[in-house]
Amino acid sequence: MKLINIMVIIPSLAGGGAEKVILNFFENINTKHFSATLVTQNKTGPLKHNIHPSKIIDLDYKKFRYALPKLLLVIKNKQPDIILSTFPHITLSLLFFKKFIYKNTIIISREPNMVKPSLNNSPFSMLFKFLYKVYMPRANKIIVTSTAMKKDLIARGIKKENLSLIYNPVNSKNIRNLKKVIRQPGKGLRFIFAGRLVYQKGLDRILPIIRDIDNCHITILGEGNNKTALETLVKELDINNKVKFIGFSQNANSYIAGADYFLLPSRWEGLPNVVLESLVLGTPVISFKEIVGLHDIIPLVKNKQLHLCDNENTLQKTLEKLNFREDYADPSLRDNLLNTFNTPKEYAQKIEAVIEELICE
Repeated sequence: MKLINIMVIIPSLAGGGAEKVILNFFENINTKHFSATLVTQNKTGPLKHNIHPSKIIDLDYKKFRYALPKLLLVIKNKQPDIILSTFPHITLSLLFFKKFIYKNTIIISREPNMVKPSLNNSPFSMLFKFLYKVYMPRANKIIVTSTAMKKDLIARGIKKENLSLIYNPVNSKNIRNLKKVIRQPGKGLRFIFAGRLVYQKGLDRILPIIRDIDNCHITILGEGNNKTALETLVKELDINNKVKFIGFSQNANSYIAGADYFLLPSRWEGLPNVVLESLVLGTPVISFKEIVGLHDIIPLVKNKQLHLCDNENTLQKTLEKLNFREDYADPSLRDNLLNTFNTPKEYAQKIEAVIEELICE
């Protein structure tokens, strides 16, 4: 039986949820049926993986516009049966050139975020909106991560049969395999945030609330182009004693497990993996209702430990009523708060099923 050749394309090994999902898929592909190649715009970033170097093609460019010619040449030479891309700017470029270079290749797009706010806040917004409207319907299949995302794309003219709803994977065993639990010392509420320090993540709207909450502290894990502005805001609010920037940490799960609550003040998301990971670690999550992808998992969360607030005012009122964990002096790993969800292997199998269905058409 001939192996199905898959080319998976990501920008880098940055520590984002989309990259984690794709690497999880790649590591769990059924090698009896599929031959896979991972193409990276560059290999910068902290994400670890178990992919053999022979399976990785590094284009070695910082900016995608410079990497695109080399990417197209790689695709022309490899002629993959399937291309899987999870970042719209890459996917749209591939769809634009498809009929000229690799018209027989099937292109699958995985949407990482809700489309409308992503397009509204992207560089060259008007251009991307036009390209999205014209070219995204030409994808052979689009994988969405929530019911709300599926409805949004249908409203944008994407055919229902071209959409597959597949929830992100969670590797509970690996996530809960901690050497230690780390908590900011002291008695009082201890919050945690983990993610890119960018406008989308909304940390600027949570810091004024932290100022007004007595006896609390927030640990911030991650890097991003808003870090300097956020550090300045912390100084302006005079809350240096309430905020600690850690940067990217290989011990992120240990910090999340030790906190009282995980805060996700994002302005928009798809289905944020960090929320799933926090719940698996037993740490309740507080976010906003506008993160519509989270509505799908509410029935899967034990003890109603996913709190979705209407706005900043209701979030502040929620935080004011919270109690810190009883074992604050010597915290231990708490029980998993997330009921059944896709394992990485199950996630890979569901994408494989989509691929095999497309191949057979």
